[in-house]
Amino acid sequence: MKLNMITNLLLLLFCITGCSSNDSPLVEEEGGKGKLSLTVNINQSVDEVANARKLSTNDVKISIVDSDGQTVEEYASSSSIPEEIELTSGVYKAVGSSNSTNQFGFEDPQYGGTSDDFAIETAQLTSTTLECKLQNTKVTVEYSDLVKNQFSDYSSIVKSSFGELSFEKEETRAAYFRASGNLTVKSTVGTGAALQNVEFVIENIQPQTHYKVTVDVESGSGKIVVTVDTSLVDGGEHSIIVTPIQGEARPDYNTSIGFFIKEGKLYDSNGMEFIPRGVNNAHFWFDSGNRHYAFDALSPIAAYYSNSVRMVWQTNYQSNSWSDIEEATTLKRMFDEALRLGLVPMIELHDVTGDESKENLLKMAEFYVRPDILSVMKEYESVLLINIANEWSGKDTIYRDAYIEAITMMRNAGLKHTIVIDGSGWGQDMTPIFDYGQEILNHDPQKNILFSVHMYENYRNESTITTNLEKAVDMKLPLIVGEFGFQHGGTADNPIQIPYTHILSECERLGLGWYAWSWKGNSGGVEYLDLSTDWEGTTLSDWGSGIVNDVNGLKNTAKKVSVIN
Repeated sequence: MKLNMITNLLLLLFCITGCSSNDSPLVEEEGGKGKLSLTVNINQSVDEVANARKLSTNDVKISIVDSDGQTVEEYASSSSIPEEIELTSGVYKAVGSSNSTNQFGFEDPQYGGTSDDFAIETAQLTSTTLECKLQNTKVTVEYSDLVKNQFSDYSSIVKSSFGELSFEKEETRAAYFRASGNLTVKSTVGTGAALQNVEFVIENIQPQTHYKVTVDVESGSGKIVVTVDTSLVDGGEHSIIVTPIQGEARPDYNTSIGFFIKEGKLYDSNGMEFIPRGVNNAHFWFDSGNRHYAFDALSPIAAYYSNSVRMVWQTNYQSNSWSDIEEATTLKRMFDEALRLGLVPMIELHDVTGDESKENLLKMAEFYVRPDILSVMKEYESVLLINIANEWSGKDTIYRDAYIEAITMMRNAGLKHTIVIDGSGWGQDMTPIFDYGQEILNHDPQKNILFSVHMYENYRNESTITTNLEKAVDMKLPLIVGEFGFQHGGTADNPIQIPYTHILSECERLGLGWYAWSWKGNSGGVEYLDLSTDWEGTTLSDWGSGIVNDVNGLKNTAKKVSVIN
């Protein structure tokens, strides 16, 4: 996997001067206008490597956030901040974040922070200074003169849970890692019989900290030794450790490195809430036989503002129909392309649509734990959602028991991803979600389940849509609308109309994700559900134009996940 596609959006801490205490300032007049003068200082004292990239003012963006947590002003860089910012009187804070969201990389320091509250008063000018500090971990690797003189080959690999970087013998750049977990350093010196490997772990890495790794030869023994000198950069103190991600804390019970569920909401690995907004795309049906229709459609899907894509797949893959390419390779290619385009991939299996057999659902779980597929799923854990089975429709306690058994199988195999479960009744019946959803969540050791309802003819009334979505939110059952259309069922002369704009508006109001069905390729009388008139997205159908351009459509509401550029 191209791990450099997987990234962090670091929301970081600003130190604000000009407030007399940490208490929220009092504002005497509400509704009037006042002004803010904001000065940004970026502490770059960490640039100790001579050829390190110098931080530009374009590397940090700044938001002004009101007391309700809403962003009222946003600037792409500190250099774009006007001399005076006009704001309605009230209490605010400044939030900074690096424009780089990489979880690791050379010459990629990330700065920012969050201020204390400050007040804007009517007809008054408030002056504030914001200091940005390094928020990730800095690593450099040096080789002693003895190593350089005695060996022609030497290199080191520094690895975190998010990826690894290679320090070849001529590498002098500094690397920056998300300040979370451990770093493993493996140094290799020499060749052939003289080759030596040394590996060790730097535990609990911290932000604002420079780990200087030195590879040397021990006097007398000739053994390779590695030492680490730890120093604080930009004047920080270990007693004041700034968490580099200002997102929601991952629950203790969840040990994934990817998405997690907490209090009925979906969060990415940075702890930033993620609301999926995208489309369904029929890869399994249209990418075989030397075709790449659905694969190539990922580009226009992303261009039309989707932040995620639900990928149709099945278990009956035959490599001779896929240019003799192994299934694992095909899946990785799909996922990589989605990630390159900024799309969170969700894989779903379509084999048991409408089926009610527990045994057949378990066959879907068996697919994911098959060794070759399991390896792919684990490789993409940090960014992949797994929809076990499309519209499997077991009833009553069969629904509960079958899903508990399927989830247990997958967890025992080491899959810690957010697992997506469709409603019963061809995806439209939310009754088992309401009846057994919490029980299913409680049985999952990761408590990482996202439920999905498909809204077709059963949701022809706005009241039905609202009642079901509100109930899930009230019960704190994490939910998305995994499929929906603007019409479905009925007769050719009198099709049932679905108030899809109400689905969009209610999902926006309630903070729920959705995936419209589907990009292209519908047949059997439902061709009207094609969002695009061609695979290339040259022209959208009326249905597709609504999904993209509605006031609550993709263009206006979809926000990219923080862990992908």
